[in-house]
Amino acid sequence: MFRIKRYPLGWVVEVKKRKWWGKTYWTHFVPVAGIESKPWHHTTFDYAMMSLMDKVKTETLENSDKLNK
Repeated sequence: MFRIKRYPLGWVVEVKKRKWWGKTYWTHFVPVAGIESKPWHHTTFDYAMMSLMDKVKTETLENSDKLNK
């Protein structure tokens, strides 16, 4: 599950994750380039949506069997 949330610095794309004992939490999905621990803040909701779609598309292609043969 994904969401786009507004923060004081801008819009952040987040993903809902689950810990092994069942607790769920939200964390950023689109990081700053080269720094996986920091979220990318988008200036508009539309840019955040485009970034989410690009990241999902990239991860889908990277994990596809067609490319890994």
